[in-house]
Amino acid sequence: MAAKSPLNRHAFVEAALEVIDEVGVDKLSMRNVAVRLDVSPMAVYKHFPAKEDLLAAALEEFITRANVIPEDDLQWDRWVNQLARGMYEALGSELSWVPLLGSLRLGTQSAAVADAFVRKLCRAGFTTEQALQAFFAVIQIVVGAVCLCASLAARRDEVAHAGADLSPVTQDYLENIDSERLRIAPVLESTLRYEQIDLGLPLLLGALKSQLAETAK
Repeated sequence: MAAKSPLNRHAFVEAALEVIDEVGVDKLSMRNVAVRLDVSPMAVYKHFPAKEDLLAAALEEFITRANVIPEDDLQWDRWVNQLARGMYEALGSELSWVPLLGSLRLGTQSAAVADAFVRKLCRAGFTTEQALQAFFAVIQIVVGAVCLCASLAARRDEVAHAGADLSPVTQDYLENIDSERLRIAPVLESTLRYEQIDLGLPLLLGALKSQLAETAK
């Protein structure tokens, strides 16, 4: 029987993404990647000295596949809107990446997204500082929206069998009831039904348009 060809880095990254898709980022290990490829864990360590290196490479491939950078011919505000929504959908499809986003090193694809963002906004008239601040604001809105969406969904599932008419958040809000909370509660309930990215992103885009107008004066 012919010997197996040695596996390259891409094969291990591909296997890692398959494991993540099945059990989540937090359950990824060198061993379960090795088992998937029918090799010893030492074969993984030859390409990735530590689990964090494998995770960083897997995140890089995850970002590449998400393909979140929009076409360059879009107006800057539509471009930012599309980029943010693409990031939101990608992270929403694999929530287990979210807790690790700040701990893994920045890869070439992540940097490429940041570069594209800064170039797009600077060409529109923003300063480099404004463009970078806007980029991090988008990241914060996307990650926050993804986390809140997941949290709300989990809480809805918890009370779904109870047949409650109100969301658990509104129920919590009305626990210490008064006239002001009774007035706000229906608005809170309707707001919670929005897609979370639709709350913060339009506000940011509006603020950026105002900032650009001030910069142009």
